[in-house]
Amino acid sequence: MPDTSKGLGQFNRRDLLRLSVITGAGIAVGAPLLSACSVDSGTGSGTEQSSAPGAATQKAIGNGLTEKKELAPFQFGGPAGEKPDIPQRIAWANTSDAEFFLQITQSIQLAATARGLEFVTAIANDDSAKNVEQIETFLQRGIGALCIQPLDANAQAPLMKRAIEAGAAVMSLVTPPSTSQAVADQYKVGNTQGLAAAKYITEKLGGKANAVYFNIDTIEVLKARHQGVLDGLKTAGPDVKIIADVQPPALTQDGGFKAMNTILQAHPDVNVVVGGDTHCLGALSALQAAGKDRPDMYLSGIDGDEQALAEIRKGGAYKASFAFAYPLMGYAWGQFAADWLEGKPIPQVMQFNAIELNSAETIDKYQADMKAVAETWKNAGTYFTLLGSIRYQERDQFINYAA
Repeated sequence: MPDTSKGLGQFNRRDLLRLSVITGAGIAVGAPLLSACSVDSGTGSGTEQSSAPGAATQKAIGNGLTEKKELAPFQFGGPAGEKPDIPQRIAWANTSDAEFFLQITQSIQLAATARGLEFVTAIANDDSAKNVEQIETFLQRGIGALCIQPLDANAQAPLMKRAIEAGAAVMSLVTPPSTSQAVADQYKVGNTQGLAAAKYITEKLGGKANAVYFNIDTIEVLKARHQGVLDGLKTAGPDVKIIADVQPPALTQDGGFKAMNTILQAHPDVNVVVGGDTHCLGALSALQAAGKDRPDMYLSGIDGDEQALAEIRKGGAYKASFAFAYPLMGYAWGQFAADWLEGKPIPQVMQFNAIELNSAETIDKYQADMKAVAETWKNAGTYFTLLGSIRYQERDQFINYAA
């Protein structure tokens, strides 16, 4: 049966992180989560003043880059420039103690330790005011780098700019202003998914398919993903029919279940379903409940959800999920923080590559890579496309738009 525990406005932490990547905007979340220990309590009591030892002096840097521009591929080994005279300390303004976020915490800390940086963090438990207070405390204490994911973009932005003005590298998940943003090319993500489905249709279904696509077009930026999927599917030829292209009533498995049930009433011969993992897992439940799931069908999702990966391992109708390397992102943040403090260039954009997980072997490799990020870092190009270049002395060229 589908997961019915989440209502229309309620998502799990993986949903929220995925949405933060795809929307390019801050997401305020209200659901309380269990607390956990952090390296630094980050209580935000305000007892540390801006005059504390190591606190940086602010320097006006203008508005940065406010219009999107084409960025050249990043090259490692670029010449170092001026070194910032700021604390050798990296801070992670974490918003939740969910396991997924703690994995990112561990990755940042691993890189920081390897490069001789002090690492501090605090968990806001999805409380925007607390998050802002904790960032303020980091700035008062003095930091060389700030890692941040969107919780309340409007409230965070002034503090992020202050950090850049103080000389710190600000590395964000989507949200500007930042010296380095982690983002996803949504057309490319969707096209990768669509092309993989087309390959299966051509090789296993004789080029014929009755396909369903679950879109999320109410999120403007995901319209590009939508087009990418459709363009990819078209490459399988004229016998691929998109019999339903709909947005389910909720971003939940239950939403996918209900939408698929409705589709099956008019089109019982569906054999291809693509969309996000959450919706496609619900669709699989509907197919199973109707006795219409077959091992030769093709279902694929995006996100690398654990339940989806378990279905892929079974070798049934669920054939693939396209995942993003978030733990490796954390390790990259730590490495780039250290480079920044040495005056070296870091990329302005870290663009996630969607990694196709379509077998036990590919899942095993992906999961092993995410557990061994220090080793995986040597081949980071598999998981990211790095663009642009910025050093401390060029910090006035920070990105001030959602890349």
